[in-house]
Amino acid sequence: MKSYVKFYEETKREYHEMLNKAKRPQDVVDVFAKYTLNFLKSAFPEKITDEHLNYIVFDEELEDGYYFEEPLMELLKEEFENSDLPSILKKKAKEAKDRYLHIINDNDRTETFRLSNNAKSY
Repeated sequence: MKSYVKFYEETKREYHEMLNKAKRPQDVVDVFAKYTLNFLKSAFPEKITDEHLNYIVFDEELEDGYYFEEPLMELLKEEFENSDLPSILKKKAKEAKDRYLHIINDNDRTETFRLSNNAKSY
């Protein structure tokens, strides 16, 4: 079984920093997609190009948190069957999903606070 832990270890700190700087849900989506693309380009420099960014989809409602559309998935099919790549990407997606939901929940609390303050009548 092939392992991509080396690539994961080399980039995990930078990824955490990028996620922590994300202030909007769309920022998290962008960070995940760009990180994933760079991760894949490092692991498969001969296969992956910048164009493949268009086939990386973050979806916080999915259990895995992401999926690859067909052109990219077809390129990586063998790796998904014979390596730890899916588990690493799933871990990265979970971290993004947690940050995404944190931002959403934070915004909901902020809006609730604003509503309750605006509702005061003096």
